[in-house]
Amino acid sequence: MKLVRVNKDGSMHDIDLILKKKTLMNQLNKKSLSKGHGQLCELYKWCYDNKNIICYGWFDGDAGFENKHDLIPNGNSSFLEEDSSEKLLFGDLFLVCFNEKDKIIDYCVSDYAEYYSIVNDGFDSCSENDFTDDDDTDTDTDTDTEGMKENDLNKFIVDTKDSDDSDEYIGDEELEEDSNDY
Repeated sequence: MKLVRVNKDGSMHDIDLILKKKTLMNQLNKKSLSKGHGQLCELYKWCYDNKNIICYGWFDGDAGFENKHDLIPNGNSSFLEEDSSEKLLFGDLFLVCFNEKDKIIDYCVSDYAEYYSIVNDGFDSCSENDFTDDDDTDTDTDTDTEGMKENDLNKFIVDTKDSDDSDEYIGDEELEEDSNDY
């Protein structure tokens, strides 16, 4: 059977194992390259297309062993209160799929990617490092800490200023040197 291992660094690999439900935890433990504290356990479950996708892993661990992957949101957990997309998890995670008869079936990275895309409505988060010099990007569209694009924020500030307000928005112009004594 195929399953997905989400490595600590967020990369994913298809793992091929002869899985039996009785020995599942032991087999996953053996295939883990990075672990958290305590025992490997069922963390979250999602139901999709008459299948149950179950995430196994660790919810506690040492700094530096955090798993970098953000799981699909709205996973059900029998003991974790945080949303599956927000909970900090540790070590490797495993995604195993069960059919409606509770039998383990093949589940690979491409299956997870398809479901991830559907749940996130095609949203793909990109970092600045994802762009190369060949990309046609506009530097005025960098996102600030409030989530607004800089050029949108600048337009907002200009558009909402009262005309009789003595402060003038300078925008991208060069500022004068501050000669005040502090």
